[in-house]
Amino acid sequence: MRRLFLLPVLASLALAWPGARAQSAPPAAETAAAVRALLAPWDRPGMPGAAVSITLDGKVVQHAEAGAADLEQNTPITPASVFHIASVSKQFAAFAILLLEQDGKLSIDDPLSRYLPEAARWAPMTLRQLLNHTAGVRDFGTLMPAAGWRGEDLITDGQVLRMVLRQRGGNFAPGVAYQYNNTDYALLGEVVRRVSGKPLREFCDERIFRPLGMRDTRFADEVESFVPHRVPSWQSSGEGYVRAVLSSATTGSTGLLTTAADLSRWALNFETHVVGNAALFARMQEQGRLTDGTINFYALGQERHAWRGLDTWSHGGRDAGYRAFLLRVPGERFSVAVVANANDVDTSEIAYGIAERYLSHRPGYRAPAPDNGRPSRRQLAAYAGDYELFPGYFFRIGTDGRRLLVSTLDDTKPEELPALASNRFLLSGKFNQVLEFPGHGKGPPDRLHFVIGQYGRIDAPRVKLAAFDPAGVHADEFIGRYHSDELDTDYVLTVEDGRLRVSHPRWPTATLQPYQRDLFRSSAWFLQRIAFRRDGSGRVTGFLLSGPIAENIVFERVADR
Repeated sequence: MRRLFLLPVLASLALAWPGARAQSAPPAAETAAAVRALLAPWDRPGMPGAAVSITLDGKVVQHAEAGAADLEQNTPITPASVFHIASVSKQFAAFAILLLEQDGKLSIDDPLSRYLPEAARWAPMTLRQLLNHTAGVRDFGTLMPAAGWRGEDLITDGQVLRMVLRQRGGNFAPGVAYQYNNTDYALLGEVVRRVSGKPLREFCDERIFRPLGMRDTRFADEVESFVPHRVPSWQSSGEGYVRAVLSSATTGSTGLLTTAADLSRWALNFETHVVGNAALFARMQEQGRLTDGTINFYALGQERHAWRGLDTWSHGGRDAGYRAFLLRVPGERFSVAVVANANDVDTSEIAYGIAERYLSHRPGYRAPAPDNGRPSRRQLAAYAGDYELFPGYFFRIGTDGRRLLVSTLDDTKPEELPALASNRFLLSGKFNQVLEFPGHGKGPPDRLHFVIGQYGRIDAPRVKLAAFDPAGVHADEFIGRYHSDELDTDYVLTVEDGRLRVSHPRWPTATLQPYQRDLFRSSAWFLQRIAFRRDGSGRVTGFLLSGPIAENIVFERVADR
């Protein structure tokens, strides 16, 4: 199947229990052995690995490490190893905004345009909507590649801001929907800079990291920075691991370097309130509310989920080969931080596995109800259909009456989806990806959930594709040069061997494949849907480009050849 390029989707939040009485814990030797067992796959030669730090009842109770920091030098991961934690950074940017609110310098219900006047031409959005991922802006993780930026190119906060401020449209009106988005937090980092007069790195160092003793934590806004004990990241391949180079220097949505131990210091602050007052911590628990009244699981830089009868707040991060997850269970005064340097380490699975070992004896814990039932033929038939994960990227779900099958529009041979439960099916075991159908087969579901790790989720609505014969497409009528003011770039469309091709100076030429009238997909992940537009006479005048979390970017036809 075609590789999915997904944006991170997980998060974390907090409650404070400074006066709670400590409860009994499992024997230290038992929990230590359990944690070692969870890390065992990485505790062998030639493997990258992870570091773990655990707090319980107001103190750090365990650290653990496994695997190598640098595979080429064969240096081990240690408690001092510094990791890039990707989107776990978001809760620190949110906290910085709330510190400014605590100082009386802003309100999260203020319009963004009060602090970024350049954004006044957009649909009105508030800082709260950025914090809750309900603002509807396009994700720069797709905008930059679509404009020609490649993985090895240095991307800075300034470059991201310039690209984002060129946009004239968004994915939806602010407040209408929830959509996890990196641009939200890039903009919040810029708000911190303009309101405080200091870059996010400096503000967080002064107001958060130093007061909490997080000596090994910093936002990396310069790739040239010397960072002692920083570990490189690794990507699994068919022949082992290769380097996964991270060349960005962006902050707010990502960019934080830290250790597992420092993340425990951060987690304990939700109990002690060394930094931040009670009103601030109450704010961090405010989940997003849509205009129709729907309340989301995403609060301010963190997600809320019920797990085993317990209330949890969490956030995950994925960037290059780095993986991170911070889980807190405030009612049990428990937290676990897991940081890793390889893309096939499921840090959320490790974190929840550790929580299971520590908390399964607690009174509030509830073991999951078993669901080993196989889906019925009726359920399988109800699940069958087409689902659009991102614009132009479809899961085609079918059944042979015994099994559920999946393919994309590119696949000629469907693959079996092994059943985990009556409504949950394994898509990829290596990266812990699951397809889940709401409703448990009680009628055809209107969507499926693409689940990454424990709770990372992207909804894919059910769609109905009309009957379509690609032989009727006349590729020649789309030939020409197309320009986008929003991306400040041109695409050239040509025809080779009867097939429509799209080229850009900085990317390999890609083939455009029609799948509906005037709708094309491409082999480039950031060009997933191209919707051509015509004038009254039927002449093609331009197209709308869409990729993951960046929809309907305008291109105008500026030349026919």
